[in-house]
Amino acid sequence: MSLLTNWLESLSYDLEISESCTRTISPLSSCSACFDACPDEAILLENQKMMIDEKRCTSCGVCITACPVQAIKGQSPSRKVSQDHLLLEQESPLPSLTELLYYHKKGIRFIYQPSLYSKLVNRISQANEVLCAMSLELLQVTNHLVLEPKEQPRLSRRDFFAKLSSDSRKTVLSSVTPVKWRFNESNFKPSLLFKDWSFYKVEINEDECTLCEACFNICPSGVFSLGENELIMNENQCTGCHLCLDICRTSAITVEQEVHQAPSVSYSLSKNICKQCGTSFHAWEESDACHICSTIKKPNFFL
Repeated sequence: MSLLTNWLESLSYDLEISESCTRTISPLSSCSACFDACPDEAILLENQKMMIDEKRCTSCGVCITACPVQAIKGQSPSRKVSQDHLLLEQESPLPSLTELLYYHKKGIRFIYQPSLYSKLVNRISQANEVLCAMSLELLQVTNHLVLEPKEQPRLSRRDFFAKLSSDSRKTVLSSVTPVKWRFNESNFKPSLLFKDWSFYKVEINEDECTLCEACFNICPSGVFSLGENELIMNENQCTGCHLCLDICRTSAITVEQEVHQAPSVSYSLSKNICKQCGTSFHAWEESDACHICSTIKKPNFFL
């Protein structure tokens, strides 16, 4: 295959669902965020895995911003922005909640749509509930575009040609750079957008949890970690994929959407050594039983 052919293929790239999809990680996953968000019904559930129907997919990119674990690789929706306005055409796909929060972080305060429809208004209301909880300025939706005239800086002849040359280089680079280099799914991770905030409240019922460590090992966002004598939960890492709920056989975990400022939460554990087999294991209290000697208590079910 020639270099020219490789280069031409690099300029166009279909969306793909990576191995980090919770449906791929575990057959017990119930996540359907991309399926629910796709405006073209181009995402299908086949054999308990999400698949993209290339014939239906328009590469709008909405699924990228909706996926809680950033498992869909590609470019987010192409939107028009002017000053602090996000300009949505009448046929524009509905922005996801995370996408609206992303644009708010970038300075957008107004959402313009020529003919307002209820789904957009409801979605902006959802975003404003989150922003209100963080005491941030709210988004406003409007069908009247009012932009303040922006004074253009006066350039010298030399500066003008320097800017013209720079803009030309940027245009060329944006058009010939391989698409994969411009993928931006990682931009929509809530923990990166608002580092000091948690979007979900995660709790463990100590009476029900058997410390089988399934959720610790399988969580794609790294919410759970084990210390020497404690279980640490970083709630600000939680993206609400609910995989921990799906795999927990004792229903010991609860995850609820709640915007709050919270440091890491820790639970005290006991580091024990089984008197029967000598295995070192964690437990809520001192105990002689371990996951090897007590397979009913700690089944290996999460893979």
